[in-house]
Amino acid sequence: MAKSGISVKSATTTESNDSEKIPQALGSFEPSVSNKGNCGSWPKLQGLDSNPQGESGPQFWQAFRDTFAHIYTLSLPDASEEVRFTLSTRTYHMPSAILMRSQGTAFIMARGPALVARRADQLLIYLELEGSCDNDWAGRRGRVKAGDIQIVDYARPFHSVTTDYANLILILARDSVPASLLGLEPHGLVFPRGSGAARLIGAAMQEFYAQADDLMVGEAEVAIEGILALTTAYARMRLAGDKLDRVKSKRKAAFDYIDAHLANARLGPDEVAAAAHLSRASLYRLLAAEGGIRSVLLKRRLDQALRLLLEDSSDERSLKEITKCCGFGGTSQFSRAFHARFGLPPRQYRALVRRQDFDWHQARLKADGFDHDSLFWRTQRVEPSRSTHLP
Repeated sequence: MAKSGISVKSATTTESNDSEKIPQALGSFEPSVSNKGNCGSWPKLQGLDSNPQGESGPQFWQAFRDTFAHIYTLSLPDASEEVRFTLSTRTYHMPSAILMRSQGTAFIMARGPALVARRADQLLIYLELEGSCDNDWAGRRGRVKAGDIQIVDYARPFHSVTTDYANLILILARDSVPASLLGLEPHGLVFPRGSGAARLIGAAMQEFYAQADDLMVGEAEVAIEGILALTTAYARMRLAGDKLDRVKSKRKAAFDYIDAHLANARLGPDEVAAAAHLSRASLYRLLAAEGGIRSVLLKRRLDQALRLLLEDSSDERSLKEITKCCGFGGTSQFSRAFHARFGLPPRQYRALVRRQDFDWHQARLKADGFDHDSLFWRTQRVEPSRSTHLP
C-alpha cells in the first residue's frame, strides 16, 4: 500500500548528520480546499522530492514510524527489515489534493478506530505500479497487485501488509470528493488490472503525473476533477454489478434450500430466510417479482411433481407418494394445484404427453413454465435414443 502522509519542504538535503537529515524527508501533509479562482491566476505546479539521497536503515525507519504515529500504526514484517528500510516520494501539492509517486521497502500499516477518530479527512485513489499488498478494509479483504486500482477512505479502519512497492496516489481532501462517490462507500473497492476501469483510471493518473511539471495548478485541479468523475462512474457501475451478483447469490441460496426441503410440508418463509441469511422482509423483496415466497414454493413443488410424474414410465410411483415427496398436504390439494397450473389432473396430463412426440412435449413444458435449462433433465432421458415418443 502506498505511503500517504509524506512530503518534503525542499528538493534538496542539507549537510548535517544522518539523524538531522531524516526528518527533512518526512513531514506531514494535508491537501486543503481553497478558493480556486480562474486558471490563469494559478502558479505552475511544482514537484518536491523526499529522500533524494536514498537514506535507509534503522534510524530512517524509526524516524518514519515516529513521524506518522498520529496517522498510522507502523511495523515491519520482520525486525531484520530495519536494515534495508527506505522510501522515497515525489509529490505535487494542489489546493484540494496531492499527487504522489511513492517507492519503498516492505512494511505493515494500520489505522484502527482510535486513529480514524483523530484524522478522517482524506480519500485516496491508488494505482499499484510494482509489488503487492494484502489488505483488510474494515472487513473487506483482498490482495492488490501491480496494475490494480484501489480506493481507501481514511474515515474507515484498514490494515495493509505490503511487499517492496511502487505506486501512484491521488490523495484528496474529503471536501473536494463528490458526494456521489462518498455515498457509494467505496472503501476497499478494487478495480483489477486489465479491467476497463483500471486501464482508464490508471492511464489518466499516469499521464497526469507525466505532465505534472508542465501544468499550472488550475489545470491540475481540472485534471483531478476528470479523474474523480471517471472513478465515480466506474465505482457506481462496479457496485451496481456487485449488488446484482449478491442478489443472484441470495436467490440461488433460497432456491437451493427450497429444492432440498420440498418434502417438508411446513417449509415456510422464516426457515428459507434463515438458510439464505436474509431477514423475512428481505426474502419477500427478493422474490416479489415472482409472486412472493408462497408462490415460489408452490411453483417449485409442482415443477418437481411433474418431473417425478413423467419420469415414472412404469406407473410405479403413486400420486400419494409424489404428494408426500413434494410437500403437499394431501392428494386432493396436490391434484387441485396441478390442475390449476397445467390444465389437467396429474394422471390425464401424463397420459396426454405419452401420446405425443418429443417436440410437442418440449413445447408443452415450455408453455407450462419450464425454461430451457429446466428442460435439461427431460432432454437427457429422451435425446440419446432420439425416440419420437415418450416412454
